[in-house]
Amino acid sequence: MTNFCIDIGNSFIKYAVIRKGEIVYYKRSKKLLVREIRALQDKWQFEDAIISTTRKSIPRFTNYLKKNLHLIYLDHKTKLPFQNAYKTPKTLGKDRLAAVAGALRLYPNKNCLIFDIGTCMTIDLLRKDKVYEGGNIAPGKDLRLRSMHDYTSALPLVKADFGNPIVGKSTKSALQNGAIYGICLEIEGMVARQKREIGPINVILTGGDAIKFGELLECKKFVIPNLVLIGLDSILEHNVKSKI
Repeated sequence: MTNFCIDIGNSFIKYAVIRKGEIVYYKRSKKLLVREIRALQDKWQFEDAIISTTRKSIPRFTNYLKKNLHLIYLDHKTKLPFQNAYKTPKTLGKDRLAAVAGALRLYPNKNCLIFDIGTCMTIDLLRKDKVYEGGNIAPGKDLRLRSMHDYTSALPLVKADFGNPIVGKSTKSALQNGAIYGICLEIEGMVARQKREIGPINVILTGGDAIKFGELLECKKFVIPNLVLIGLDSILEHNVKSKI
């Protein structure tokens, strides 16, 4: 089965052709044109597509997908391959749902703690019995750096630096470490507490800053940048199979 999966964020559109669970084409771009979809469709012959978006406006290429493919728009009513225990599903980010589905596909029958590290850091817990418990939302590194500047009178705005030793030697490095190592220690603390509460757990990092944070963390982890797209493919297949 070959599918077309689209993840629309605030700044970029990430899309992939996924064949039998494997990503055979991937691109990250500011926009997606109909002519590119047609070219991909001619090459890979997919008939099903799924969109996850954080934007309120509907992209122009959606009309083409609706007319030419079986299209699923991921929302709180979409059938999922896991049980959703979140109490406010309407407000739950679609990318969080997709990331959980991706973790389930890659690590079935395992407890999973998923950290999507970007503008914000989302933390999501999937139990090995396929129950999504929920999670937390925290500022990402740039939001932390910006807030320390904006809400104080003397602290400068600095750029993130992943190369500092853990103890800062200047105001600049102290601010950088507060953001970078603050996130690292938050992740490691959450992992340690969840291990005490539910037992062995797979730690999964995804999002724009996943690779860099993965290099600093001391806990065992899996770094999977395209987890959301893998999860969208899983959700799409789950819905297609449920109609057969």
